Amino acid sequence: MVKTSISNSKAGASNPLAGTLQTVPGQPPRLKIYQIASSPYWQARVYVNGRYRISSLKTTDLKKAQVEAKRFFVKALVEADTKPAKGKPTKSDASSFAIVGKDFIESQNIKGKERRYNDDRIRFNKELVPFFSTKDVTEISSADIGAFSKKLLDEGKSPATTNQYLIVLRKILKYAADNRFIPVVPNFPRVAGRNTVTKRDYFTVDELKKLTKAAGQLAKDGVKVRGVLIRDELQHLISFMVNSFLRPSDLRVIRHLHVTVQDRPEEASPLYNRFLLLSHPATKTTDQEVVTMPAAYRYYQRLRECQIKRGFGKDGDYLWMPEYENRDTMIAVLGRQFRKVVNHAGIESQGEKHTMYSLRHSSIMLRLLMGDSVNTLPLARNARTSQAMIDKHYASRLTPMMAVDELHSFKAKTKKKRGKTEVPAVDAYVGYLDEGEAEVPVKPQKTASKTPSKRLAPKSKAKAPPRSPSKAPRGSDQP
Repeated sequence: MVKTSISNSKAGASNPLAGTLQTVPGQPPRLKIYQIASSPYWQARVYVNGRYRISSLKTTDLKKAQVEAKRFFVKALVEADTKPAKGKPTKSDASSFAIVGKDFIESQNIKGKERRYNDDRIRFNKELVPFFSTKDVTEISSADIGAFSKKLLDEGKSPATTNQYLIVLRKILKYAADNRFIPVVPNFPRVAGRNTVTKRDYFTVDELKKLTKAAGQLAKDGVKVRGVLIRDELQHLISFMVNSFLRPSDLRVIRHLHVTVQDRPEEASPLYNRFLLLSHPATKTTDQEVVTMPAAYRYYQRLRECQIKRGFGKDGDYLWMPEYENRDTMIAVLGRQFRKVVNHAGIESQGEKHTMYSLRHSSIMLRLLMGDSVNTLPLARNARTSQAMIDKHYASRLTPMMAVDELHSFKAKTKKKRGKTEVPAVDAYVGYLDEGEAEVPVKPQKTASKTPSKRLAPKSKAKAPPRSPSKAPRGSDQP
C-alpha cells in the first residue's frame, strides 16, 4: 500500500507541495510562493503582524506568479490589513514604516497634484516598502538609508533614479518627524555619479518624408504587425503629431471633442487660414490648451475621414485607434507599428533611437530650426513643458552652424540727428567691425597754399572725408 504524504492528503491540501516552496527574487525572505495539491495556481504567503497572510496568485506561470507576489506583498503591508484586527493600532504598529509611509502618500493626494502623488506612490510601493517593511520609522538610520541607496545602484539604477527614491524616503521621514514619531531626520548619503543630459533624437524634414511614404506603402501592401493591420491612418497620424506638439501619452486621452477648428481671416492662403486648438486632459504636466501648426488641420481632417469610413470619428471617440478601450494596449500596438515603419523607411542611424516620442521632438526642433526667431517661452507653454526642458533636451541638438543667419544678424539701429541730416549711429561693439573694410583709405587732400591753416580750400576742390564705419561696404559684418 502506497503511503500518502500529508501535502497530498485532504488535511494537508493547502500545505506546500514538496520542492515548490521558494522565495521571490529581490524580495524579503519572509515572502514565499508555493504550489498546493488542491489548486493548479501558485500561492503566496507572508508573515505580518503575528500571523500569515495567504493569497492565490491566479496563475500557473512561475514568472507571472513572482510579479503577482510582489503586488500581494505590498498590499499586505500597506493596506488596511497591516493594522491589528481588533481595536486601534498600538504605538508600535502606528510607527511602522509601512503605515507612516502610507499615511504620508495619501496626504499628497491633492487635486492638481495627481502626478506627484502617483509618482511617489509607485516609488513607495515598488522599492521602499519591500526594503523597509520590517522596520519601524524610529529604527531607520543613516546606515540603512545608505544600504538602500547601494542596493538600487547595484541593481543598475542610475544616480538620478536613485535620488528620486531617496527624495520620497526623505519626505516620509520628514513627515514622521513633523508628527513626532522621530526626533530628527537621519542624514542622507550623497549619491555619486555623473548625470548626463540625453539629447533626444528627432526626424529631419527629409526623414519625415521617408517615414510617411513608408507608412503609406505598408498600408497599401496590407502589412500586419502581430495580427494588427497597418492602416492609412498611421500615415496621417505621423504628420498630425509633428504639427501638433503632442506626446504619445496624449493619444491615450484625446478625443475628437477636444479638437476645435480655429479660423484666421487675415490669412489669404487656404494653407494657413486654419489651425486646431487642443484642450485634452493633462497626461504629464498641465492641461493648458495647445495651438497646432496650420498643417495639422489638414492631416486631422484626413485622419477623421478614414475613421468615419470605419464607423468611428464621432465626438466621443478617441482620436487614434478608437476601437481599443484599453488605452495601454493601444499604446503598445501603436509602438510596434511605428517601429515597423521606421525600420521599413531605413532611417535609423547609428547611436540614434527613434520612437513615437521622436515625433514630438521633431515638432519642437523644427520650430527652433525653421521658425522666425521663435520665443522659447510661448513655445514651451504651448508644448506643455518648460523653457529649461527645451534648452536641456531639444536645443541641445542645435549647433552653431544651424543658426549662422541668426548669429550674424543685428537689430535695427536708431538714427542720430546731426543738424537737419539723419546719420546712422556708429556701432561701437568691438568684434563686429571688420577693420579691413570699415576703415576705407582715402587720398590726402592737396593744400591750396603754403599756409593752409589760414585759408580754407575751395568747396569745389574739397575731397570727401574718410568713410565712417557705419557706411562700410556691403558684405561687411557691420549692419
